[in-house]
Formats: sequence, structure tokens, C-alpha cells
Amino acid sequence: MSFIGAVAASVRKVLAHYAPAVKHPVLIIGAGNFTVPSVLRSGGYSGPISCCDVSMYTSVLGAYLTDQEPQIQEKTDCPEHLRGLLCTDTPLDTAATLSLIYDLREVWQLKNPYQERHFQQVKAHWTDLVDRTRAKLKAYKEHIDPMKYTPIDGFDFLSGRDPEHTVFAFPPTYKKGYERLETLLRAVVQWDPPPYREMTDKSMDLYETIARFEAFFVVLEKDLAEAYAILGQPVAVLPRGRGNHTYIIARQARPKIVIKQTIKSTGIGSIWPADNTITGKETLTIAKLQLSQSIRLNELFLSSRIDYFSGGVGVSIGFFLDGRIIGKADFTPSAHAWKLPEVRPQIYIMSDLVVASNVKKLAKLILLGLLSRDVKETLDLKYIENFGYAVTTAFSRYPASMKYRGLFKLHTRKPAPGGHMLNYYAPFGDHGIADALKLWTSRYGR
Repeated sequence: MSFIGAVAASVRKVLAHYAPAVKHPVLIIGAGNFTVPSVLRSGGYSGPISCCDVSMYTSVLGAYLTDQEPQIQEKTDCPEHLRGLLCTDTPLDTAATLSLIYDLREVWQLKNPYQERHFQQVKAHWTDLVDRTRAKLKAYKEHIDPMKYTPIDGFDFLSGRDPEHTVFAFPPTYKKGYERLETLLRAVVQWDPPPYREMTDKSMDLYETIARFEAFFVVLEKDLAEAYAILGQPVAVLPRGRGNHTYIIARQARPKIVIKQTIKSTGIGSIWPADNTITGKETLTIAKLQLSQSIRLNELFLSSRIDYFSGGVGVSIGFFLDGRIIGKADFTPSAHAWKLPEVRPQIYIMSDLVVASNVKKLAKLILLGLLSRDVKETLDLKYIENFGYAVTTAFSRYPASMKYRGLFKLHTRKPAPGGHMLNYYAPFGDHGIADALKLWTSRYGR
């Protein structure tokens, strides 16, 4: 039995580290192979665990593990060479034989002599393989008990739940995943799947739903700034080969574990003096910053209320008056296409900040600058794209952000701890970077 849907070893280690801190009943979205319940039990968690999934494989396995009767049968048009492999005498028989059938997913179509030989060898030892798998499943059930499983959509599973739960979620990175993975099972088995909404790592409404719970543990295979804006920054970054990483976001987690090379900050040159005024006769320019320089600005001027994570920054642009830096903005391509007035590529603003200054509304100058034609051209060249909108997320105690108001339009407003989560967007302007200073002076610099 291959245990499809198992969690990577590196993630299991972090999960085991996290298990002793779990204080609330556990809800698991996308149970897969029930690796999370297994690791939690191994880590010492003995509280309630409830899981959901919408795949056939997981639902049959979950039925056995939770003493339910799986509602499946062999299809009347099952391929002849697979007929009779599925046994539904007991939930254990069903789970064991379905798992073994699933293991044939790479060879069942008999496309070449190798696949045919492999299939015939498995079939010749089928009885022995079933007995071994039954024994493994019995031990697995004994280890995980007690647990609840429901074949239901993840959104419906969380709907109406008390916030005092710990949610575990592993959003898939692709669409139509269950259909692709279960082509073999759907050819052999008759099963009525539950209705479900599409759920991927770009499902921002999933993260918004999870954010209302007291604790959560979310695993991503992409560096998604928009997810961090909703759930907070990763507590662990784990390498998974070929320069890729796995990102773990957790609330009520133990101290951060970041497994990656530390990037040191470096100097950024001359900074606009805090007591200098702006007359409008200065020269406003932009320049791309190194990541280490962007981090130095974060260290010096980013609000302590913001838990900022430098991973995922694609382009960092500094804004200068007469050669002295007054602020910067960090960008990354938007992972989730917001529904805006026009269907045009979007770039996400991870952060924007200004240096310490007595000049009022200096932040508005940075916003006018980042919406300039010059910044757009820099971003277009970097990503070989034609960006139409800049989008960002702000958190505020109030229903609007005074910083973005007037230059950006409010897209959505949603409740968040201590206030509101505000999504803003703005089209890139036709003005050049020099015109940004003129616009700011006429509107705000009086």
C-alpha cells in the first residue's frame, strides 16, 4: 500500500514539533492518507480529530478507520483484466483492495510489455498482498483512534464551526486534482462523490475562512504573499529540492523554524532627513533595490505591528528625492486574480513604507510614485508582462485606510482580528515619476 497523499518527511518533523502545542480540537481539511492524525498521535496529541475529504480513496480509507460502511461497488463496465480485484465483504476488505488497485495506477492500462509484466506479477500475488495490507490498516487504525471522518467539501466542513478549533490544511496546487489522480478508480468503482467547490492554494476565501479559528497549520508549496496577508507569515520554510520550498503558516505555533540561508541587510545610502521639508522643486527618481537593502529599510522604518517576511519579493523599488531615499515598495506577481473592472494582469504590493519624516502624507507620494509609468515599465520588463493594476491588502481598526484612500479603490472589506482586512486596487497611471511629485505637491504638499 503506497499511502497516497502522505505528508513530506520534512513537514512531518515540523508537525511533530507543533503537536504538543495543539490545545483545541483538530479539524483537518483534505485528509489524504490521514498522515496528520498519525503524526499528531505520535507527537502526544490525544484530543478530538475530525477530518474531511472528497476523494474516493480517502473516503473509503476514512470509512474503515472510523467504523463506517463505504458505499462503493464494482462497475458493470469495469475493464475485464481488473474485474474481481475489488472485495467489499467488509470495510477492511474494501479499503485494502482499493488501496492495492490504486497502486496499479501507473501500469493498469498495459501500454507496454513492462506494464503488463508488472500487472501480472501483482495479480499473481494478490491474495498475499491483500493480507499484508489488511494487517497494516489494522495497525494504522489502532494508532489513530479515535477519529471522525466525513466525505464533505472543505468549505462546508468548516462552516458554522466554533472558532476554538485547530485547523490543518494542505491546499493542492492544481485544479481537477481528484479527477486526474483517480482515473483508475473511476474506471473500476461505482461511487457517488460529494459535491465540492474547487479548492487550490489560490483559494483566498479558504484562507479567510481558516483565519477566524483560534489556531491553524497551513502548508503551501508556493510563496504566496496574499495568503500571508490573511494568515500571517510562515513559521517554517523547508527546502524540497531544485530550489523549491514548502511554506508553513501556523497560529499559536512554537518559535519560528526557518530552514534557509539568512540574508543580511546592507546599507542604502543617504536617507532624506526627517526635518527636511519638500518644496516640489526636488527631483524624484526611482531605482531597483537589492533584497538586502530592502531588508535594511524594513529594519529601520517598517512598523513593528507588521510581521514581514522577505520571501517572495520579486522587485523592490526605492524612491529618491535629490538622490536621498524617501521610501520603497516591494512587488510580487499576484497569485490570485481579483475580479476588477478590466481583465488585466495584476501585480501585488507586498509592502510600501516611508522613512521617518515630519512631512505630512509622505506615504501618498510613494503611492503616486509606485503607480507611475516608470514603475510599471520596470515591472513589465522584469516579468515580460503588461500590468494593468497594482493590488494590496491593508489591516486597519477602521473601515478604510487613510493611506490608500483617494488613490486606491476599495475592492473588499472583511472582518479581521482587531478591525478590518481591506483589499485595495488601482490602475497604473499615465503620469511619469517626475509628474508624481507635481501631483503630490498640488494635492497634499501645501
